[in-house]
Amino acid sequence: MPWLSIPFSDLETKKALNSKFDVEAIPCLVILHPKDNKDEATLHDGVELLHRFGVQAFPFTKERLEELKLEEKEKHERQTLTNLLICHNRDYLLGHPAPRQVPVASLVGKTIGLYFSSHWCLPGGKFTPKLISIYQKIKQMLVNKGNDDDFEIVFVSSDRDQAEFDSYFNSMPWLALPFGDPANKTLAKHFDVKGIPCLVILGPDGKTVSKHGRNLINLYQENAYPFTEAQVDLLEKQMDEEAQSLPRSKNHAGHRHELTLVSEGTGGGPFICCDCDEQGSGWAYQCLECGYEVHPKCVRAVDRGSMAES
Repeated sequence: MPWLSIPFSDLETKKALNSKFDVEAIPCLVILHPKDNKDEATLHDGVELLHRFGVQAFPFTKERLEELKLEEKEKHERQTLTNLLICHNRDYLLGHPAPRQVPVASLVGKTIGLYFSSHWCLPGGKFTPKLISIYQKIKQMLVNKGNDDDFEIVFVSSDRDQAEFDSYFNSMPWLALPFGDPANKTLAKHFDVKGIPCLVILGPDGKTVSKHGRNLINLYQENAYPFTEAQVDLLEKQMDEEAQSLPRSKNHAGHRHELTLVSEGTGGGPFICCDCDEQGSGWAYQCLECGYEVHPKCVRAVDRGSMAES
């Protein structure tokens, strides 16, 4: 590091700073301005600001940050598919079989998923096969409706080398930005991608529909298409209606305690299913003793013979 440091042995100062600035997780970057006082001007989210704005965030004043947020808002309002995906002299994406080139212009007017992932990402290794299955179901659903060319996914790679990229992309049925293309990093910054895998959904007009495509796929599978707020509202309403017919409590083969049906309004909320390890929201079966939660669809019947033996 090219900067200064509190001595490693000075535990008292480090403890006092952690306490003063309520540091709960690392890395954490606290910005102190020259005219700081205890009531204002201190910024606790320096890591996020640098990730989001880079060197442009300096000198980290409220005025400068407001300018950057306004610029960011205007940039998103001007957002189109072509100005997102076309870079310098490249106006195409990679398709199959390689080295097929697909013009970016041919995607205009479609719903597009930008899939941020990499070969080395363990959660991506689990989510990618699911996304492939859902992608194919959506495509078939659109074929049945006579709109087979209205949805596409573009892989935005964080792979470390060409071989990793080639291996990963060859497992995917959709398109990709070339490995090492500047647009890969530009898009991750534009959409403030902090973790992968991440699926950003763009509408036919090129504007952002949702940054939470992965969650929507996990929750609603192919029914999430076209990922709009209206579609999500409809699916949530259907989920609420279906929940009315579910038992108020259940025994689950994967847990020793009885599980209780909960919703966001009755003690539930966003969760990670302890059975399938995927995101959940809305309704769940929850253990009121230890917090164990599963999707209603993941509850497995208990073997009554085993219960009698135990």
